[in-house]
Amino acid sequence: MSECKQVSTPLTPQYHLETATDQEIQEFNKLNINYRSAIGSINFLSTATRPDLLFAVSALSQYLEKPGIKNWKRKKKGVKAFSNADWGNCRISRRAITGYLACLHDNLVIWKTKKQLSVSISTAEAEYKALCDLTSELLWLKQWCKEAQIFKFTNPITIYKDNQSCIKIANEDSNINNKTMKHVDIQLHFVKEAIALQYIPSEDMLADFLTKSVNSIMLKKGLMKLGIKHLGVRGDEKYPLISTEECTS
Repeated sequence: MSECKQVSTPLTPQYHLETATDQEIQEFNKLNINYRSAIGSINFLSTATRPDLLFAVSALSQYLEKPGIKNWKRKKKGVKAFSNADWGNCRISRRAITGYLACLHDNLVIWKTKKQLSVSISTAEAEYKALCDLTSELLWLKQWCKEAQIFKFTNPITIYKDNQSCIKIANEDSNINNKTMKHVDIQLHFVKEAIALQYIPSEDMLADFLTKSVNSIMLKKGLMKLGIKHLGVRGDEKYPLISTEECTS
């Protein structure tokens, strides 16, 4: 799901889909994407576990014959993955902490926090080790979804990072002359073949609280963005101990 952005609703409120123009159809065809199959995957979710997607599926299904680029953008809310690392976090071993998570149609399906197995000599290396672990998880999820026939991933899978050095290394054709990264060359090539990276600001990094202690506002904002709730003493659902005004301030 290249260039996916987080959204709060399946479709934009008060937005009305229209028949695609010839130019929009041509733009969509360049993507070489099976629109019918993609809508079918969402339809499975809407009938099994996601009733909130039913209207969106119904609306988007009207354009199966000649989908345009706008129709696809309305649908393109599938996979969001975030990878992060805190270099030298452990004061004893100086090993970094890996943290990552992934959402499928705004549902949190993968999350992990762990101390890395070896010391990294740079922030970029620590970030890349975390990225490699998340890539392995996403490839497993991709295969599982394929076998279960509930969702079809597009290639490559996009992962969001807030580390520019890591992204730069990933985009280089070769790292053989990179003195700080050539010892993890196999990991580099494994990641390059499977995923694409997209930069996001640190304040939008949803995996940040998985690598370090953050203040209460940052933590609760992250939980709200991930849709994580808890049950109050009376069984009423609410976001953890924070008001909407506090999160938006």
